[in-house]
Amino acid sequence: MSKKQVLPTGIALAASVMLIGLIMRSPITTLPLMLSQISQELGVPSGQLGILTTIPLVMFLLISNFASKTMAVFGLKKALFLSIASIFLGTALRLVVTMPTMLLGTVFVGIGIAHLNVFMPSFVAAYFSHKVGVYTSLYSLTIMVGSAAFSLLTAPVVETFGWHAVMWLLVLLPAIVLGFWFYTARLVPEKVKTTATEKQVIAPKKRIWTNVRAWPFLIVFGVQATINYTGVAWLPTMMAHHHVSAGAISVIMSFYSFIGMPISIIVPNILVHMRRRGTMMAIAIAGVLSLAGAIMLFNQDTSSPAYWWTLTVLIGFATSFFFLYTMTMFAAKTDSPVETARLSGMAQAGGYFMSAFGPMLYGMAFTANPAGEIQNIVYLILVVLMIAAALLMAATKHLFKA
Repeated sequence: MSKKQVLPTGIALAASVMLIGLIMRSPITTLPLMLSQISQELGVPSGQLGILTTIPLVMFLLISNFASKTMAVFGLKKALFLSIASIFLGTALRLVVTMPTMLLGTVFVGIGIAHLNVFMPSFVAAYFSHKVGVYTSLYSLTIMVGSAAFSLLTAPVVETFGWHAVMWLLVLLPAIVLGFWFYTARLVPEKVKTTATEKQVIAPKKRIWTNVRAWPFLIVFGVQATINYTGVAWLPTMMAHHHVSAGAISVIMSFYSFIGMPISIIVPNILVHMRRRGTMMAIAIAGVLSLAGAIMLFNQDTSSPAYWWTLTVLIGFATSFFFLYTMTMFAAKTDSPVETARLSGMAQAGGYFMSAFGPMLYGMAFTANPAGEIQNIVYLILVVLMIAAALLMAATKHLFKA
């Protein structure tokens, strides 16, 4: 070990996974908690600031499919550094409270996170190839911890120090991550060579969008994302419509946020050690629970908190399981970090495109008829489609091999 090496390489890499996980959602999910304060300082209605929550999703749509090319050009280490730097720059720009800087800063945040969404499965596959499940669990857990921690801290920090203090915290965290990755990158070898020719990168036999084995990954990722974003947007409104108290709604939605944490610890590590039959059994169990939630929606005319808590837990379990299943399979079904990134980018680009329409279409159906069956039928069809696609993923030995 070099005298200048403060941390062992393995610990530095593991810490990098955790730190990057912490900035994957918090720069996006924290801003909506302070929209009233931001709108007051900007002098614009809160409704106009809804675009700040839309921009990152648009960046995910635009960038995910091309992120693997960034990695092929710069290599994984430099691509990660540039992505984290983009988040840091974006959060720093938002310290200047004007509409242009808030918008531009959020664009940079979205660009950085969109790239990291694609890079991180490759990062885990490259540096932890024999412990993909363990480090996918660690990464997924810290994503949820980062978002939950800022959700819990924002209100007391705003009350004590003002909302600008939260904005400074959102700058400080990516600054720490950027510095730590700069240190770690000097310790580890580059796992993605940048000398591959364009012909090698997109050889016809390895084209991703025309590979029928890749489409189930897109479908599973897209359906779980659609269910998740629609649930976050509309479950509170649905409960309020059925006269569930505001206090009960808050508690129930907190369970929705935290249900993924224990699942993120358990599921990826189990999946990578299961044989195909065991994986299909796990999908079947998760599928039954997902279908139970879908069927419950047909009998939602109740103000019982127990009913809505059960429904919300089932929906939260479904989205968490199938998100983690897909994230784990990106690495398990490919042979190189570049392949992993391309599969991840394709699935996320298509998946976020699907999910962008979910809340809007559900809102239209709910507004037209809150007690209508059409939205419940569509939900049931989507769950069945997700289960079928997940089983096809399990049956696939390798993305590019028969």
